[in-house]
Amino acid sequence: MIAITGIQAEASIERLVNNPGILDVNGDGNVHILVLGTTGSINGDKGFSPNQVAIELQNILSADGSISMDVNVVAEDIHLIKSVTVGLGQAGTTYDWIHHSHSLVQYYYWPDGREARMDNLRGEGDFDWDYVVIGADPYIISTIPGYYALGVNKIAAQVAEGGAIPLLLMVWPEDASSGASMGHLEEFTYRTADGATVELSVIPAALAWDVLPANKKDISSTQPTPNGAYVTAASIYTRISGQNASDSEYSYDDELAYVAISTAMNASNKVHYSGIPLFDSPFRSCDIGDPVINYNHTGTSSENGIKNGLVWVFNQSPKTLQNGGPSPIDLNYGRANTNFEPDKRYKVNPALFDFSFGFPMQDNGNTGNESMLYGLDRRQSGTLNDTDVGVARYMVEQGELPYARAIPIRTLFAQIREVIPGQSAYGDAWHMHNDP
Repeated sequence: MIAITGIQAEASIERLVNNPGILDVNGDGNVHILVLGTTGSINGDKGFSPNQVAIELQNILSADGSISMDVNVVAEDIHLIKSVTVGLGQAGTTYDWIHHSHSLVQYYYWPDGREARMDNLRGEGDFDWDYVVIGADPYIISTIPGYYALGVNKIAAQVAEGGAIPLLLMVWPEDASSGASMGHLEEFTYRTADGATVELSVIPAALAWDVLPANKKDISSTQPTPNGAYVTAASIYTRISGQNASDSEYSYDDELAYVAISTAMNASNKVHYSGIPLFDSPFRSCDIGDPVINYNHTGTSSENGIKNGLVWVFNQSPKTLQNGGPSPIDLNYGRANTNFEPDKRYKVNPALFDFSFGFPMQDNGNTGNESMLYGLDRRQSGTLNDTDVGVARYMVEQGELPYARAIPIRTLFAQIREVIPGQSAYGDAWHMHNDP
């Protein structure tokens, strides 16, 4: 068991919480906490469920004799599922496909119940939240951390707007050998928090799990496991109260509680990353320093439409856009779908192109203004690369990095619609609008 001295415990309170001892942030006489997570990862693993974490946190807080207020901890699963009608191709043939939300971005933009979901994040629904704990899919953090950061920022901003305190939960995959290293998860969780547009601190639950003795790392059909859920809940409790979860009359495992608070204390003094991010991601910038940017594309109307936008952008910049040139040229771009005119896809060939950009084809205009908002993460099963995350996953799984980059046109459209609600994605029945 790890010993925590009185001086250490007192110091931990000062370091771990913004307002030591204040659980009722909004002053309504109750403590309401929302815990977000996912019961299903986009890669088929178990994700990181908020359900048992919320139960354990409720148990700890409810048995804390120093808390006289009513305590309410609610779990919300960001893994959403819906059958959506999709029009494909210029003819607009329709299909009913199952769509999934795994990322925080897709959860944020999922059209079903979006207004109520935003109200809930702001504490304008059933409960006025004091804290909102933001968990995510470990696979998305491991492969496309920038997309994870975008989702965290979107949700944290809504939470802060409503007056609650957003907290970023550091999660871990069910199988340590199949996911990213703990160092990667640590780096990009802390980078995301430090770069957030609102004040956001990290709950280092994964670091606590990582240092547990082997006999405490239990195995179960759930992720996190029962011990993992308690360690996570104890880490959250320590963050919001500054206290050791073993001080609660709820008895689970004092050793786990001591590891949670000692890890939080150590994490508050630790450097979690350094320098610029070097991780290869399909959404990473290319950092091309040439004054003239050479490009190539497959010549379809979709690519020509994107070219018109590129010309406009480069007309506002000091760089020059030029078609073709000696090999290898800077980039080529094209459709990413393997299920629709695969001969017109982007081409990865380092001898010819330094970088290759792929984008998921837009749905037909008969459904696209709605169906594409469901199609950021995953359609049907497996890596169907006609979604933004699907394109990125395909590039990772096919070993196309560091030469390939994904263009998340649906996520860009979703953000445009957030600012301009009536904006269509289309200039006609099929082609993308020139402005978006």
